[in-house]
Amino acid sequence: MSYNLRKLKLIVDDPSGTLRDNLRIAEAFFAAEDDREVEEFRGLMDAEVHYANFWGVARGRHAALAVFDSERSALRLTWPSRVTAITANTFERRGYVHFLSGGVASIPGVGGWLTRFTQRRVRESLVVKDGNVKFRDLSLEWGLAVH
Repeated sequence: MSYNLRKLKLIVDDPSGTLRDNLRIAEAFFAAEDDREVEEFRGLMDAEVHYANFWGVARGRHAALAVFDSERSALRLTWPSRVTAITANTFERRGYVHFLSGGVASIPGVGGWLTRFTQRRVRESLVVKDGNVKFRDLSLEWGLAVH
């Protein structure tokens, strides 16, 4: 029997039957994050959520909201891809980030202008369990150098 690899990529192991519910929660979390709906965003997180990004990891809802606010003031994120299920509990989406502060952006006068031309690929991952987001990670997507 032969398998088509493209079709196999769409099959996600779902032994407990929670994929559909978890995908709905992940999509709602990403939408609340993008729309800055803080109450819905907080309601979808576990009390001991691990919220990670470029600057470290925060644990708990209040710390996650503080990191979320600082992240939104320093980054402009765009998400051309949809939510992808990796496992029944793990989801990701891929997009781009523009750094609005720090580094080149902090150069007086020309920093904002220079950052318009640079963007980096990012990946945001979620782990959903028992109806809540347990872990969120925003990281740069690293590629192998081709020479």
